[in-house]
Amino acid sequence: MNSKTLNNKRAICYCRVSTREQVEDGNSLVTQEKNCRDYAEKNGYEVVEVFIEQGESAKTADRTELQKMLGYCADKKKQISAVIIYKIDRLSRNTDDYSQLRLLFKKLGIEIKSTSEYFENTPQGKFMENMFSNVAQFDNDVRAERCSGGMREAVRDGRWVWQGPVGYKMTKVLGKTTIAQNEMAPLIKKAFEMISLGVYPVDEVLRIVNKDGLHLPNGKPIRKSYFHCILRNKLYYGIMEKFGESHKGKFEPIISEDLFNQVQRVLNRKGHKTNQYNTCNPDFPLNKFIKNIDGLSANGYWAKGRSKKYPFYKFKSFGNYRREDFEKSFCEFIDKYSFCANSIEKLKNTLKEKLVKKTKTEFKDAEKMKERLIEIKQLQTSLIQKNSRGIINDQLLKEQLDLLDQEIGEIQTSLIDFKNTELNSDELVEFTKRFLLEPSSIWAESDLETQVKLQWFVFPESIVLENEKLRTTKVACVFKEKDAFSASMSTRVDPTGLEPATPSLQMRCSTR
Repeated sequence: MNSKTLNNKRAICYCRVSTREQVEDGNSLVTQEKNCRDYAEKNGYEVVEVFIEQGESAKTADRTELQKMLGYCADKKKQISAVIIYKIDRLSRNTDDYSQLRLLFKKLGIEIKSTSEYFENTPQGKFMENMFSNVAQFDNDVRAERCSGGMREAVRDGRWVWQGPVGYKMTKVLGKTTIAQNEMAPLIKKAFEMISLGVYPVDEVLRIVNKDGLHLPNGKPIRKSYFHCILRNKLYYGIMEKFGESHKGKFEPIISEDLFNQVQRVLNRKGHKTNQYNTCNPDFPLNKFIKNIDGLSANGYWAKGRSKKYPFYKFKSFGNYRREDFEKSFCEFIDKYSFCANSIEKLKNTLKEKLVKKTKTEFKDAEKMKERLIEIKQLQTSLIQKNSRGIINDQLLKEQLDLLDQEIGEIQTSLIDFKNTELNSDELVEFTKRFLLEPSSIWAESDLETQVKLQWFVFPESIVLENEKLRTTKVACVFKEKDAFSASMSTRVDPTGLEPATPSLQMRCSTR
């Protein structure tokens, strides 16, 4: 081949493959490049450059190596006579993109040559070229439709087949893709629980959980905008919304629906921004919890007297209430929702039965996880033996061992969480009994965090002070279902259930 021929017939090769195609069709990059070079040699082309695209889809022209190739052709204008490809669908699976690429190459004086498809610069050849391009587009559309249909069926089957949000990982159950909780799940649950109290600013909760180790899969901390998306994501309580449909997932949700809804109420409450010091001041547990009819929240403060300081609550600049009177009135109010002794015994037995059942289920799950650890250890040994006999290569061994190590870590984390959450059912039942019988006593003797949790649990929409009397529009479900445990309500409970009569707050006084 003389130098003149080389100068006139210079070509570049473009090869592309996706992981799926490489496995299923055998269209490896090595095979494609060899075919392109063989074609160039047989047809008198000198290959001056090879562009290899790894794992990028041909659905779009926005590909790294393709853009590099176009730039190279523009720089070497009039010096390149052909682009050699294995098949047209290597270059594009979109007819519009292929037409644009063909037009661009034509302006640069470059022909497209396929090693496995014959077409020439004639009317018949152009027709065949267009047909091959349409076939590539049709094949791509059919695959997309099948993929979309498969994903739709997966959602209807209760499986989430996309990358889950923080707190979930991709996994397989009975050979089918879905999601499961990972090591971030407890921190996600903690964030929801803290915000559900209605006393912690969202930014403060984000700071706390980030400090505790919450992060994105790439190791970066969660940002405020994404954190708000997390708090609004129904996937965390098992609801999948996709393709205009809503379905209950079969995977284990991180939080309950009740907890999710309580967080939404807190987030939707206008103007509910609290000062951390005022909200978390242990001297004033009712800070920001009780409001007046104008929507102003009660704030605790220390007033200076002649010889010492005195604790008071007030609504901005209105009213001064002695702390002991203010909190005494709250205790009287919450006690109006207490259970009678007869009702509590029935509830106690029901609660204990459910706790025993739940504990047995958790122990069974823990035993299954321990059995799975033994299976993984045996599988690791088997893989190492196969590698030593040359059945599997080092790369595959490493990939499989990494996946198994990841599963071991997740199981061990779950077992640790199980141990940390083990509880004495008798103690819990006894605490519940005491609280429902004497809620004010339990509230008064608890620490600040527990007091705040109990307040928002019993009165999820806080309490309003109107005409020196306390009232509320909503209480916890358990207090509204007492009829299920007792034929007659306690005589201490007002018939309305939601707004029992409350003694007037005769507790205004001066600061002296």
